[in-house]
Amino acid sequence: MKFYNYLLIVLFSCSVLAQGEDTFERANSAYADDEFEQAVELYDSVLTDGFVSAELYFNLGNAYFKQNDLANAIYHYEKALQYNPSDQDIQENLEIANTQTIDKIEDIPESNLNSLIFNITHAMTLNSWAWLSIILSVIFGLFIVLYFRSTTTKGKRRNFSVAILLVVLTVASLLFGRFQNELQEEQSYAIIFENQLPAYVEPNPRSDINFELNQGTKVSLGSTFREYTQIELPDGSKGWVKTSSFKKL
Repeated sequence: MKFYNYLLIVLFSCSVLAQGEDTFERANSAYADDEFEQAVELYDSVLTDGFVSAELYFNLGNAYFKQNDLANAIYHYEKALQYNPSDQDIQENLEIANTQTIDKIEDIPESNLNSLIFNITHAMTLNSWAWLSIILSVIFGLFIVLYFRSTTTKGKRRNFSVAILLVVLTVASLLFGRFQNELQEEQSYAIIFENQLPAYVEPNPRSDINFELNQGTKVSLGSTFREYTQIELPDGSKGWVKTSSFKKL
């Protein structure tokens, strides 16, 4: 009986997967025919069904960009980068979209060391770092076996050296993955979806306005009080905005 239940689950999963792929292809066709609104609806339905990928978010961002919806385009490009941070096409399209936003905010300069560590840790996704550490660990085990089975001093020395190198690489991949995970947990980001959005000094509409934001601006999220959330800009400026005015990444 259990066998048939498992079989039904597998068949159902395959059916759902095939349906999702079919919808994705229909969305691609709609996009190719310049039917961008229909393409957005189809891509969204794939997301609703629980299928996510860098390609899906990237295509959805392109469809929104073609409709001049910068906020949604930037949001979905950013989501695509979370799944594939090293993809050049996603980075280029995001950069193009950002040049068309109203707000032009300069980042606080970072040290070369911090910038290097950030680039290395975000060269791959968190899952990719985990898989890399597992693969390196398996290869390390193989070289340990070769070390004990080697009959010559030269062979033992070579296998031991490679094994040590693999240990170092494994530890490094674990550290890079952990660092990326800590950054994701400590910092959460969002995209602003309103124009001329006031950022207040305090979480109160009667307080002074620090600055105004517009659609497509990426902000870092802080604490929340009632219907307001504190945000921080790349240049270090802080303010309180309505929580309903942004979409969290």
